[in-house]
Amino acid sequence: MNDNNFINKLDSIVLERAEQLKIDSMIRDEKDLQMIADVIIEGTYKDTDIQRKDTLDHFLDYVMSKVRTGSYYIPSLAYPTRRMADKELEDKVIKLINIHLYPEIVLPILKFFARNVKDSDKNLFLAYLINSDEIIKSIFDTFVLFKKDIFNPDKDKRTLNVKRIQQFPPTTENQLSSPLDAASRFKYILEFIALKQNVEHIYTPEQTKLSA
Repeated sequence: MNDNNFINKLDSIVLERAEQLKIDSMIRDEKDLQMIADVIIEGTYKDTDIQRKDTLDHFLDYVMSKVRTGSYYIPSLAYPTRRMADKELEDKVIKLINIHLYPEIVLPILKFFARNVKDSDKNLFLAYLINSDEIIKSIFDTFVLFKKDIFNPDKDKRTLNVKRIQQFPPTTENQLSSPLDAASRFKYILEFIALKQNVEHIYTPEQTKLSA
């Protein structure tokens, strides 16, 4: 790594840490959750470069950092996950995601799930915090979209919808945007959500099958 790349990476880490500290302070100190949501959403409008993280992305990174240091939560050996150690903070985050940041939070959540190709288990960290029918329906609809693309014979068109959700340029390598891989990750998330709450009015186990 040359000096410029190292400096840019270091600057990015410092900025990420600063954003997370800012979000942490705001969530802990401010009781008005809608005001917190308004500040976070307002920040997304200030940066029009979709290749860079906006405040909603930083919020999700912050949430993940808090869950990673929490305690194990294993409703089933097939779906091991974690929960935040601070339950008051967890309650605030759940309300922010499902109520106050909706609908703006939906695409960042879908993007997070679609981009996480190397450590799918961590998708459950975020999935545990989602209980809104509207957000769950968006996850299911995205799964259906990816499932339809699996057998598209055109390799570039086959990955296009995954890239759109990932917010990758169309010229990005197709191997990172396989609809089969993405649909499998979303299936895992949907199965976990169905384990923790009733979703029969949104989808059934039959509807999340990848095979006939």
